[in-house]
Amino acid sequence: LIAIIMAGVLGIYGLIVAIIIAGGISKPLSEDQHTYSQFTGWAHLAAGLCCGLCNLAAGAATGIAGEIGIKATGHRAELNHAKSNKNMMGNASPEVTDEGDAGRLYIGSVTILSFSGAIGLYGFILSLIITSSDVYLCDQEE
Repeated sequence: LIAIIMAGVLGIYGLIVAIIIAGGISKPLSEDQHTYSQFTGWAHLAAGLCCGLCNLAAGAATGIAGEIGIKATGHRAELNHAKSNKNMMGNASPEVTDEGDAGRLYIGSVTILSFSGAIGLYGFILSLIITSSDVYLCDQEE
């Protein structure tokens, strides 16, 4: 569930950057007078790529860390169950009812997930810095 929420947050980062970039695009005054400069276009491209690629890396890290963390927590719970049922030879149930110390492993997994989400946050912040930089307007002769 945490990985799904974090993926949604990464998508919202991209949406915010797209809205900011779309707000910075201006239409030409006429066929000969353009107001959207090459500098601004390249800055918007860089901001979009920065946010998109950082969020792609954060999504991959979240997916890998989430999968490994959940698998490790499940294996740990099964091992704790097997250890507790080792002494009870005849009464062992196949169901895992007590996780033991598997919760500690889960907390570590959530910590790793939060650090993997920070990669996307850093890309988002860098995109905001790029889009808020000075805008170079085209020269307009009157």
